Amino acid sequence: MFIGLLIIPLSLFCSTLPINTKFWVYLGDSVNIYQKTSLALFALLLIGIGVPLAAAQSTGILYQYSAGIASLETDDIAIKVTGNDQAPHFHWWDPNNPTVDYHVMFVRMFEANDTDSNGIFDNGTDIMIGAPFVLPTTGWGFSDFETVEEDGNITEVHFNFTTEATFDPRPEGTGVDYGNLPSLPEFDLEIEVRIHMYLESPGEFKFDLIVDGWSWTYEDSLLVLMFTVTESTHGQSHGDTDPSGFHRTGTKFQFENGYFEYNETALAANNTLQVRASYGDAPGAYSGNAVYLSFENFGNETLEYDPILGVLSPVPGLVLDPMTLGLVAGAAVIVILAVVLVRRK
Repeated sequence: MFIGLLIIPLSLFCSTLPINTKFWVYLGDSVNIYQKTSLALFALLLIGIGVPLAAAQSTGILYQYSAGIASLETDDIAIKVTGNDQAPHFHWWDPNNPTVDYHVMFVRMFEANDTDSNGIFDNGTDIMIGAPFVLPTTGWGFSDFETVEEDGNITEVHFNFTTEATFDPRPEGTGVDYGNLPSLPEFDLEIEVRIHMYLESPGEFKFDLIVDGWSWTYEDSLLVLMFTVTESTHGQSHGDTDPSGFHRTGTKFQFENGYFEYNETALAANNTLQVRASYGDAPGAYSGNAVYLSFENFGNETLEYDPILGVLSPVPGLVLDPMTLGLVAGAAVIVILAVVLVRRK
């Protein structure tokens, strides 16, 4: 198109000038050089477009379950979710840079007062009401995998771990005096953790928390879910150190290239609940940092909530796998040939 637009006005211009052979030879050579260079650059453009497309190709989601551990992997993230008497334990890393592993554990949940009515559990100011429900000591059942397949690749994987327990919020023999609290009998509690991975978001996964059967001491108190965030060298099954560079930006807790993102709303009987977050050093014998998610009182309804865990993605299209390297090398060869042709002229 561009060459045609160039040649038409040149032909009109030529009809009005005296014949000059050297001029027309030079002009013809220039057009040839322009054509060759344009073709080379066009080919380079096509290859440049192909590089990110090739880099974006994926083998789908890989998954397996063994000995209480569900494992998932894409090109961008590898995950283990443990449901063997310590769940839920989320363990993940970047398979393209497997030097550090991240660990998030759903440690316990408890009722707490909201001293300053800010909707946030302020550790050291707000007070736990009764005993906490400690999650790692309960047994968990695995649902099996549900998958979605497209063109031979697994594009979605879903599964869950579920536990049922009878919880005593005023246990005896713990050395804690609950005499100043209203009595609250034992109640049956069910907690389900649903895991969702989608290939369209290959560097992260979502987990839904479903809490059913919680009983409250007071109508204006909070339910607090406590998580610990730790890291370890790659291959260790548990985190034992504070995550490097732990900080919060908006609704995302970040640490190196890992993150824990929380949603500011939850659901209970299709009603929207406010969710607020706080964090600090993990208390007692727990390692790492603690994240506290606080939910306003939802009565006797079922709580549904969906945080996200993942790794920060590299710049799209710049993952230099073997195919991409081959395309880049081909592009370089074309550029070199174009330069040589121009110099010969």
